Amino acid sequence: MAAYPIIDADSHVEECEETWAHLEPRYAARRPVIVQAPLGPGVCHQDAFWLVDGRVHPQPFGHGATMLGTPVTSALARKKPFTIGSQTLRDIPQRLVEMDAFGIAAAVLYPTALLVRLTEDPSFEAALMRSYNTWLAERCAQAPDRLKWAAAIPFRAPGEAVEEVQRARQLGASAAMVLGTAGATLLHDEQFDPIYRELVRQDLPLSVHVGWGHPGLQESADGMFASFSLSFSLPVLAGFFSIVGGGVLDRHPDLRVAFLEAGGDWLPWMVQRMDRYRGVTQFHNVEPVSRHPIPEYLRQGNVYLTVEGDEWLLPQVIEVLGEDHVMASADIPHPEGREDCLAEVATRQDLSAAVKEKILSRNPARFYGIALETLAALTPTQRASAAAGR
Repeated sequence: MAAYPIIDADSHVEECEETWAHLEPRYAARRPVIVQAPLGPGVCHQDAFWLVDGRVHPQPFGHGATMLGTPVTSALARKKPFTIGSQTLRDIPQRLVEMDAFGIAAAVLYPTALLVRLTEDPSFEAALMRSYNTWLAERCAQAPDRLKWAAAIPFRAPGEAVEEVQRARQLGASAAMVLGTAGATLLHDEQFDPIYRELVRQDLPLSVHVGWGHPGLQESADGMFASFSLSFSLPVLAGFFSIVGGGVLDRHPDLRVAFLEAGGDWLPWMVQRMDRYRGVTQFHNVEPVSRHPIPEYLRQGNVYLTVEGDEWLLPQVIEVLGEDHVMASADIPHPEGREDCLAEVATRQDLSAAVKEKILSRNPARFYGIALETLAALTPTQRASAAAGR
């Protein structure tokens, strides 16, 4: 076990029926329900779905394919090495036990079902996010030193999003989450400026997470391999363009933002590519561009990302972004087979011990505002007592 407290910068919760228990009465008839639909042995482990507004999520096959670990009545959820109670946070002590098995002192939790657009109705989506945030705040409050959480923010309903940023801070959120685009709209659209202003005012960092947010990309992906490689991952690059190159940091220079679960190998290429086309656009004088060359925004110190433990270009990513702004995630309890990422970072031979400590502890503590002193003060006995629910 490391001599310093390890912070998992991005893990997840699998939503369950209770997640939607806080929906306002006007949406009661539209509350998501679980349907079982066995797809045949050896075909697909996704045999349970959320029915929302007459459509099922996820969609395992064909154009627009998606895959989720929720609902937990699926074969997929039962095949995982994590208990159902831990996945859903119905059993907080068990979740802490499983975190201990990975040496994790604290984890920041993100949604699963909300990585998909569950509805085309922005106001109903906002209501789903409010219910999710209320539910998750209640669950994490049972172990507030160890379970942190990011609030889902309804960017497609900007007025409601500003109010939810305020409420999320009151509920104890450590971050706000958005996918790489708000539907087909890029995140530098000025309609979102009130949200960014409120995030800065509340001192709440923004996490741009992978997910199926862009309808065009999702529809183009013609199967699960294309889905995960393209429609799931590429929106984070679009989000990076918007925040760093699209003017968001020009207008809101105090905004802290992280780009999660897309790895970091893309960063050197993306920075160089954006800087190249920034120059081309300036030459043609067709539209305003970012005020500064792209690398300068990274040197300002408020851009972070999470990396995978086995990335070939991790040293180069650190060179481009800086060793104080790289974090790592366990991604528990998702099934991509990368749940040992933290240990992979800790055992790399091309990183110094000091850099490893920053990636696994100091950097996520700074980004999320987590007190390392509080985590370090938790002795193994105290952790065991908390995990046992005593």
